[in-house]
Amino acid sequence: MGKTGNSGHSQAAADAAARRPKVSAKVYRRRRLVVLVLVLLVMGGLVAGGFFIAGLLGSGPDAGPGSESAANGSTAKPNPPAKPGTPPSAVCDEAGIKVSAATDKPSYGPDESPILTLRVTNTGQAPCDINVGTSQMEYQITSGADVIFNSRDCQLDSTDLVKNLKPGASETANFVWQVKRSSPECATVTAAPGRGGATYVLVATMGKWSSEKVTFTLN
Repeated sequence: MGKTGNSGHSQAAADAAARRPKVSAKVYRRRRLVVLVLVLLVMGGLVAGGFFIAGLLGSGPDAGPGSESAANGSTAKPNPPAKPGTPPSAVCDEAGIKVSAATDKPSYGPDESPILTLRVTNTGQAPCDINVGTSQMEYQITSGADVIFNSRDCQLDSTDLVKNLKPGASETANFVWQVKRSSPECATVTAAPGRGGATYVLVATMGKWSSEKVTFTLN
């Protein structure tokens, strides 16, 4: 009877196994893929949690000055120290703008016309933007209290020209005086300047700056 009992039990197990649905190879591969994805998700969650905890620890009171930059993937670059003796950035000093006047000769013959020169120079320590256009220029010639000539009286098409004058730099302009009088609004003047050893005074102006007086003689 013992043999019969064992035999019946084995037969029952075999029948139960026969009744189980068979799993195809495709379904088996799919199940393995699902299990692998779950494992990767779990591992990814652990890694992300580790970074989050590390970030919290790094942003605490003991974090160094470069912690935030390191977390952002960049390294803070300290400002280079100033070189000893380096002066601060200088600002244009208008008191350093100088205008000078000159003539090409101290005296002129009966048929010669004086060449008048205006020069503006930056004698300061910083660059300056200066309008050196004809709109800012003026050549005035006087004899005592009498204004003989002013270049603004008959000036046409004046223009602006802003230039950056570095320390020590100059701009120069020349004007040929035809030895004629002028009057405001370019009114007609019949009288001519006297010659025969007459002395005249030139003053050149550029904007708000004027030159010292320069004398010359007409023979």
